[in-house]
Amino acid sequence: MNAMHQYLFDAYRAARVGEPPPPEPGTHDLAVLRAVRDRRRFERVLAGRPARGGLRRALRRAGAFGTGLFRTARSRTTPSLTAPSRTGLSPTGPCRTAPTAGGPPAD
Repeated sequence: MNAMHQYLFDAYRAARVGEPPPPEPGTHDLAVLRAVRDRRRFERVLAGRPARGGLRRALRRAGAFGTGLFRTARSRTTPSLTAPSRTGLSPTGPCRTAPTAGGPPAD
């Protein structure tokens, strides 16, 4: 049984008894998450630790930041097409000019 089934059972029972229906599932989720976040910040202040930045600091201590762990696959594997080439080659091959209408190709 999931949360929606339980809600339907509770709403049916409340209607039969004459009570107000319970709140729908997910109604107070954001409020609960904010309360948990605020409580954790409060406990950090009471313990004498900084109230913000604990997750980043812990990840940095573990060595996750700066190692490329949080970069996207595109930024690690695909070269930038807008960056100037160091080899003198374009992304499609050597840089050559197109031939003019009446003459030989310019090299």
